Amino acid sequence: MRIHCSFSILLFCLTLPVFSQGAPQAQQIFSIPRASVPIPENDEARRELEELFYVPSAALLKTEDRILRQKSAGTRVKFQIQRQGGHLYYLFQNEEGSSYSVAGVGNYIIKRDLENGRFVQIKVFFRSRPGCFVRLFPEGNRTSMDVYLFGIAVDRGVLLPLDFQSFLTEPFAKVMTLTKATVQWKRLLYRRGGGADVLTTAHISHIQRILPSLSDRDDGVMDADRKFVYIKTGLPQEEIGGLNCSGFAKWISDGYYFPLAGRYLEIEALKEKHLEYRGNRWSLRFEEERDPYFGLDWSRNLAAALWGAQGYPVESPEDFDVRQVDYLGYREDVGFPVEELELLLFLEASVNPGHFYIGSLNRQYGGQPVLRQHFHLVVLFPHFTPSGTFRVAIFDRTEESSLERIPQRFPGAYIHLVRLPLGDSFVPPLPEKLSR
Repeated sequence: MRIHCSFSILLFCLTLPVFSQGAPQAQQIFSIPRASVPIPENDEARRELEELFYVPSAALLKTEDRILRQKSAGTRVKFQIQRQGGHLYYLFQNEEGSSYSVAGVGNYIIKRDLENGRFVQIKVFFRSRPGCFVRLFPEGNRTSMDVYLFGIAVDRGVLLPLDFQSFLTEPFAKVMTLTKATVQWKRLLYRRGGGADVLTTAHISHIQRILPSLSDRDDGVMDADRKFVYIKTGLPQEEIGGLNCSGFAKWISDGYYFPLAGRYLEIEALKEKHLEYRGNRWSLRFEEERDPYFGLDWSRNLAAALWGAQGYPVESPEDFDVRQVDYLGYREDVGFPVEELELLLFLEASVNPGHFYIGSLNRQYGGQPVLRQHFHLVVLFPHFTPSGTFRVAIFDRTEESSLERIPQRFPGAYIHLVRLPLGDSFVPPLPEKLSR
């Protein structure tokens, strides 16, 4: 089916600055959180109620929730006592806006054993996310700390030279000061949010507006002439055309490629197989029958084409893989567990603003033999909001997905990422009903 596109609509440009002119593998942090924007403290509230920490648990009556105002900063803290699973919890929740949440930034949860009254741990959230916290444990006359970033342990057994009970009333800044040589606090607290994020947000909104007009079709793609065809054969699609996951990843990439090259990407070039860069003697025998690395080759070819259009020399299809990431271990041609995706994208977005990513999901599949199969592609746009909150827009075929749904849909899978540059203009090929 031939699509006649009106270029007055097609050439919709977002006139924002280009932020993707740095080297593809740049490992520079462009902005660092300043000491003038610290984690909200509630040490004054904890000192005010310190005597409750030492009351025998059996004698500690149930208390009503209390709101404490800290005189030094004028901030409010909600205090609660809870009993659960044989433990006693003291909750100090900082006010955020006009509400309180357990996992709010700077919140403290002090845990005691109900039977013997001993302190078990202190949990402190350093971002307003349930998976971003530290745990402090008694360790003789010192204190041990574990650090979690988006649910992944990034530091364990960090020793602090003060006894545990000192931290019941110390500000969190004291913890950071004592561990600054060991813990990468600037990375953990990263809250950039600048011009590259404004650009990303604008492009996400543009995609969201067009998304309802796109149809889903197995093996579907739009070719360089804006015709809906099948990837395998190149033959036209029947009736209403649509896209599969690979076709959708091309559609997004086309939107950035067209302003640079004046044309859309050729399908045959994207289907090129790189046998010398992936696979093994077992998978080689099944290249035609099972095509186990199609998603990996397709994503790498899209990245190479887009970087090449920006003028970067492409030496190998692996040039734009995401490989070196703090705290995480990359597996060759496999990537990272999907359970690490949020942390992976947070670290990438803090180091490489102004990029989007194509992820190739893969896992062991089939029999005789069992092969690793790259079976699905998703497109990801990590960014920070103006307030510094981390967000990821995920597009799965022709629908918007979420960080939570990916591991739910594909438990135990891995995701291999390639990094692609944003441009100041996004001009995707439009469906016929939008181009009239």
